[in-house]
Amino acid sequence: MDKATEATIPETGVGLKPESRATPAYYLSAFLDNFIPLAFVLLLWEGVARLEIIHPALFPTVTEIFTKMWELTLEGIFLKDVFHSLARLLSSVFFAIIVGTICGLLMGTSRWVEKILIPPLNFFLAIPGIAIFPIVILWFGLTEKAIIFTLAFEASLSIMLNTWGGVKSVDVSLINAGRALGASGYPLFYKILLPAALPAIITGYRQGFSRAWRILVAGEMLASIGTGIGFRIFEARAFLASDVMYAGVIIIGILGFLLERVVLRSLEIFTVQRWGMVREL
Repeated sequence: MDKATEATIPETGVGLKPESRATPAYYLSAFLDNFIPLAFVLLLWEGVARLEIIHPALFPTVTEIFTKMWELTLEGIFLKDVFHSLARLLSSVFFAIIVGTICGLLMGTSRWVEKILIPPLNFFLAIPGIAIFPIVILWFGLTEKAIIFTLAFEASLSIMLNTWGGVKSVDVSLINAGRALGASGYPLFYKILLPAALPAIITGYRQGFSRAWRILVAGEMLASIGTGIGFRIFEARAFLASDVMYAGVIIIGILGFLLERVVLRSLEIFTVQRWGMVREL
């Protein structure tokens, strides 16, 4: 690899040790380790709010927040917002996976493509994702396209970086062994190069998803297109509906946790196991 290349190849973090901690006792312990501190914070919040140390209009009780969340969920408002936010997120990540994976694979297998794409990749990775959103608004206006384009572009950067890094990190001895056994072209790529790089690629998908998720909320606030969790929080701010604001933030946290830690992590584990490797989590 060219030593002048600026971008850093991420480590895949893949081990061949079997997962030994995935037992019911382990999951129970992990749940309690997360639940107890969270419960303490909520109880402390409730006490501070009821003592009105901070003005109630700015710092509602936990009870009020969850009551409002339940009301807006039953009315379908939050469900509609979640649907629109997830639709934007998934569609943008879909495009990002296609573009980022293809570009990353080309960078990893072609030194010519690598030299062309590394400089702009370094440049855009240094820019906060939401910073380009006003420029995108000039192109597409305050529309769904502006949000989806921004999310897809930013997510593709992480996917491209990790895919490139995964390919470049493949042990040369594996490739040489495959060639010695007569593998070349597509069989070499599909049976040796791709499986070895896959853990890093899947990690790139997770990072790209997380990057898009964070930008989504800010994009919905700035675009003000009428739907989405980000828009709901921003609208509540204008009316000083702090309970709605906090409820929206909690929903963002819950959705982000479920999507990233449950869905994507399960997909990552399944994919790595499918190719004969198990990550130690």
